[in-house]
Amino acid sequence: MGWEIVLAGVVGLGFLGWVLPDVVFHHLQWGAFFARTDVPEMALTFDDGPGPDTPGILDALAESGTHATFFVVAEEARRRPELVKRMVMEGHEVGLHARRHRSSYLMMPWTAYREMTEGLRIVESITGRPVRWVRPPWGHVNWGTWQAIRRRHLTPVFWTVAPDDWKPEHSAEYISRYVVQLIHPGAVVVLHDAGGDRGRTRTALKPMVDGIRRMGLTPVTLSRMTPDPSYLRRVWTWWEIRFTRRWDIDSVPNQAGGVPVLRLGKIRYRGPRVTMDGMTLKSGDPMGEIHFGNPALSRLSGEATSGLKAFHAVLQSLRDLAEFVQTQPKYRDVVVVGGVTLLDAASAIEKAGFIRVPVRGWAKWSLWVYLTVLMAIYHRDGWKNLRRFPRLRPVMVLMSRTTLLTRYGGPRRPRTSRDLKPG
Repeated sequence: MGWEIVLAGVVGLGFLGWVLPDVVFHHLQWGAFFARTDVPEMALTFDDGPGPDTPGILDALAESGTHATFFVVAEEARRRPELVKRMVMEGHEVGLHARRHRSSYLMMPWTAYREMTEGLRIVESITGRPVRWVRPPWGHVNWGTWQAIRRRHLTPVFWTVAPDDWKPEHSAEYISRYVVQLIHPGAVVVLHDAGGDRGRTRTALKPMVDGIRRMGLTPVTLSRMTPDPSYLRRVWTWWEIRFTRRWDIDSVPNQAGGVPVLRLGKIRYRGPRVTMDGMTLKSGDPMGEIHFGNPALSRLSGEATSGLKAFHAVLQSLRDLAEFVQTQPKYRDVVVVGGVTLLDAASAIEKAGFIRVPVRGWAKWSLWVYLTVLMAIYHRDGWKNLRRFPRLRPVMVLMSRTTLLTRYGGPRRPRTSRDLKPG
């Protein structure tokens, strides 16, 4: 009986000392920094430095006029203090990674506490400034790690986009493309300036920053970003990033500036046969599935006359969509674009060139739940607006490729409701 009590005690201590803190503070990110998704800013962050490739990373950031946040390993900072001072001089922020690059999973809580507090002392002695941000190696947290963070008034920062630039098989082109595909307002991108050959990361920075700016976003330091207290939006963003990557969804650049209004994924049409523009759309045909960008939805719903603003934003973005479908090889064979919406604006939808197709069966109600939650999270009135959602029904709106390119693929000029043709 005695050994069972000992075993239960060991398991209990392990749960309280390692498992529970990591689940709550690392995976659920309780108390961690999260930025608003309706402000067109994002942050580039670097871990593991300073190292031999850090000067090249700093040079690349300077060439692109970009500021970043570096989470430094204190022992490496002590070996290369001039690089840490250069980070500060060039307008970057310096946060703490740890004293040594070790996982807190492999340390007793009191050792992890000491690693954090001693690392903090070293970094602050080099920069001459208080450290605000911390990101433990691999994001691992035990009870000692969290106590150090709490008692030293640090803010933990994790990430929303991780291209795994440390993997040798990931080329510079892959790293850049991965980040640009998943980038969104409020994103925190984790890259590495040490811990291996980081030449590919340096090469990826210019096209990455160019792509981020094409998406209407500005890379800034963490302190420049606006915190978002909504834990629900944090969870939804976590899910949406994985959805975007899993289904290979692209943001359609907003040529007018600002964050993208539309996103596009390639799927196979699943629905009834539909005749449009002299063609018959049938199940299995390649389709461009339109998604309304949630940050844009949040911004537009927060403005007066939001319905009109949103509709005009969609009209403008259809020109972007036409150009995107024409120029991206991935979408050259799609015969129709469209998606499912709760919009209660049948006449306007048809005048814009879409036709409506009813959604039936289990898909109707599952999509209604999904879109209702989405609207409640990102609409300016949030859950207060829930009472009107039962009146709305999911509807699939479709536009043939021919209509899209004919109406919206010509020379660019401002397009308003006066340009709409009768349905």
